[in-house]
Amino acid sequence: MAMKGRTCAALAAFSLALSAQDGDSRWKVGGFGTLGLAWSSTRDAEFIREPSQPRGTARRFDPNTDSRLGLQLNVRLSEHFSAVGQVVSRYRYDATYTPDLTWAFLNYAPMPELQIRLGRVGWDVFQLADTRNVGYSYLWVRPPVDFYGPLQVTCMDGGDVAWTESLGAQRTLRMKVAAGRASSVDQIGVAASGPRVTLAGTKIVGATVEYQQDTLNLRAAWALAEPTRNYPKPFSDLQEGMMAFAQMLHDPRLEAEAVNLNFRGTRFNYYSLGTTWEPSPVRVESALAMSHASSGPVPDMKMGYVSLGYRWGATVPYLMVSRLLSERPDIYVGNLPYLGPQGQALAQGYMEYRTGQRGEQTTWSAGCRWDFHSKMALKFQMDRVFAEPSARMLWRNVSPSWNGQATIASVMLDFVF
Repeated sequence: MAMKGRTCAALAAFSLALSAQDGDSRWKVGGFGTLGLAWSSTRDAEFIREPSQPRGTARRFDPNTDSRLGLQLNVRLSEHFSAVGQVVSRYRYDATYTPDLTWAFLNYAPMPELQIRLGRVGWDVFQLADTRNVGYSYLWVRPPVDFYGPLQVTCMDGGDVAWTESLGAQRTLRMKVAAGRASSVDQIGVAASGPRVTLAGTKIVGATVEYQQDTLNLRAAWALAEPTRNYPKPFSDLQEGMMAFAQMLHDPRLEAEAVNLNFRGTRFNYYSLGTTWEPSPVRVESALAMSHASSGPVPDMKMGYVSLGYRWGATVPYLMVSRLLSERPDIYVGNLPYLGPQGQALAQGYMEYRTGQRGEQTTWSAGCRWDFHSKMALKFQMDRVFAEPSARMLWRNVSPSWNGQATIASVMLDFVF
């Protein structure tokens, strides 16, 4: 991990040095950032932007939820080849801002219609995936958590191939296929100090089809992911305890529950359909998605959002509603609650673990974006969240007394350079 941090820091320093060179068009250095504050109305649960964050905001102004800084380097090697690198610093799974190398790929474009990328690339099967960290590129203070929170793979080590076909009259069709393995960047911080679930090595393949006509964009996507690792301790201890009791009690159903805790080998299928319509000054954006797990502790999910914005000079007020639904698991603990303190604790831990894998909530949002500079935007947003208190995938340190409701106030300064 230390070597990785030094590598990212070296790349950042090298990129900054290159930006001082004048007259060499082969090199291009740019960046983006967000300075943000988020506040939650409840002390009983901590609001997070993504499951990689080990802590969230709870009745205090928190700069960690949304603040981030990225640096990009593009080197044109020849007429058809270029190299691209990107580092991003954000609040991550280990409660630090250690930069992550999110892009490091070789790009080959033998013709204008064809592009091939090899290396560490953005996993852009998802809507906004390549620009999820670039706050300036989208309307809201953050991508809707109900939709993007469960989509935990952000970059992969592998490659993709994209073909763009012109259909005439401002119409284009773009198709892409991608394959590789999830990088070590994607880890889930269960607590500020404690175990982490890594997605590194997860096998992933995907495809997208995107249609653009004047002010209308349609995008359909499919992805398949297969983790190659099980959850670490203490989650593995829970599985071992369940198995031991199942064998002692000769309970095949309890044994099946224990086997179903395997994360490795589960096949996740993801499907999405999104659209953006921008007849000036209106902007309408929506997306629907679903994920299905062949087995394992993660339930099937459905998510979606609709956003409406209206540009009025340099400002864009907007409204949005988003929704996340998770399948309710049929949890079986047999006679565990009647087998003394150890059995009771195991049954309680198992039930909390299974329900904690779920996310179920609706968020109503209202905000405004002010483009006061050609490369800067100031944003304000209020979110009202109605969540199922036991579905804790998108919350941290949830109190048993929480009623599932919270108001989130956010202010952001987004910029590019």
